[in-house]
Amino acid sequence: MQPVWTRRTAVAVVAFVAAVVVVRVVLVVAITAADEHRADSDDKSSYVDPARALLHDGDFDRDVGSSVPEFFRTPGYPAFMATVWWVAGEGDTAIYVVQAVLSGLAVFLAIVLGRWLSASLPWGGLGGGGGWPMGLATGVLVVLDPAQTVVQGVVGTEALATLLTTLVACAGVRFARSGLDPRWGVAYGLAVAAATYVRPTTFYFAAVPALLLAIVALRDPERRQAALRGGLAVVITCVALLGVWNVRNRAEVGSARFSAVESVNLYWYRAADVVAERDGLGFQETRVALTEDLNRELDPEVDERDEDVDLEDYASGQIPPAWEDHQGVYYGRAQRDGLEVLRSEPVLVARQVADGVYSQLVQSGWVAAYGFLTGDDPPAPVRVAGLGFVWSVEALAVLGMVTALRRDREPGPRLAHALTIGLLAYMILASAGPEAADGARFRVPVWPIWCVYAVLGAGAVAAWWQQRCSRSTDESRRPSAS
Repeated sequence: MQPVWTRRTAVAVVAFVAAVVVVRVVLVVAITAADEHRADSDDKSSYVDPARALLHDGDFDRDVGSSVPEFFRTPGYPAFMATVWWVAGEGDTAIYVVQAVLSGLAVFLAIVLGRWLSASLPWGGLGGGGGWPMGLATGVLVVLDPAQTVVQGVVGTEALATLLTTLVACAGVRFARSGLDPRWGVAYGLAVAAATYVRPTTFYFAAVPALLLAIVALRDPERRQAALRGGLAVVITCVALLGVWNVRNRAEVGSARFSAVESVNLYWYRAADVVAERDGLGFQETRVALTEDLNRELDPEVDERDEDVDLEDYASGQIPPAWEDHQGVYYGRAQRDGLEVLRSEPVLVARQVADGVYSQLVQSGWVAAYGFLTGDDPPAPVRVAGLGFVWSVEALAVLGMVTALRRDREPGPRLAHALTIGLLAYMILASAGPEAADGARFRVPVWPIWCVYAVLGAGAVAAWWQQRCSRSTDESRRPSAS
């Protein structure tokens, strides 16, 4: 058996990760010094304001001095910002530098994930060192996507979400390969909860490992008890840790939902998109109309105080002033109305989901990356190169997923692949709506998983080509019959 960790491997991994950190820190500092507003986005203030409230008031409110609890954003990323500011002083540059440093850990976890998922495959030990060569190849492929560098210099959840999503994948693989040890099930649940507090997309993800473990229990009686214990460890950990925030929201804003972002996406994005297509209206025009309908349907006594408010300013899901003390009622009604619209048009919803998936698969992050790095729009060759790179990685990744599931017959590795692929599929489908029109940005947190399977796919192609060449050589050496 080949060693899984040697001095040479350690030096290569540490040197690579350190180089990535240094380059990213230098880039984000240099770009910020050249233009401190280059990476600003419409979402920035929605993270900065509650982070400042945490730092100065110690409360998770909408802004400093506000008494309105924050409901739209979850506390993970604002708490991260407040911690950085508490140590280094307020300023965007400190956030960017810490994100760039932590990105080294994300790259390292991608390398580990690549090593773990490739080690049991026939070609996983190419070059020696178990699966570490494949892991390093994964790290290189992750870094080659410039979007992974760009998000380090942006106030937004993508950088931290990439780290935590990769951690979730690693914890899931370790859990599967441990024989479903409940201790690793708890660790898996902890990783999912941490990722959800930063980006609530994964709030329902615990259902995926629960379903996969239920299948294991039904198909393999010998593993039934282990699957039950492990599944309970994952689900109970997630429910307990995430339920704390549901309880907080129930007490503070009158809603047991984890975040208002779910209601916003359902009503002001997905329902609005369905109504716009159904009625032949513009998307923004529909959002304004839905906002007016919502305020008209709710308590007239409260709505009367909004007479001087232009509801067009709140057509992206922001809470109007009159409803700041009734956020649970406002977003609760929006969620119910949004679900009613979606249930009424299943064909349009299916088409919307397909469009959302397509958007995430075909867009290249190279366009935004070029603008961030240079301040200009990219030329056509850069656009073409970016698309070619992304599509090549995705095509190889699909091949890698299919091959890994077919070749890894051992229960532990096979479940590890199922959990990792399940995480990727869940993240894509959960974001498959008009809110993910910028598909490249929504792909950033799961890009390391794409890269792992792209490397596995490339390894499968290389192994196939090597076998073919060997057969050709053997046939050429056979003596011909006289």
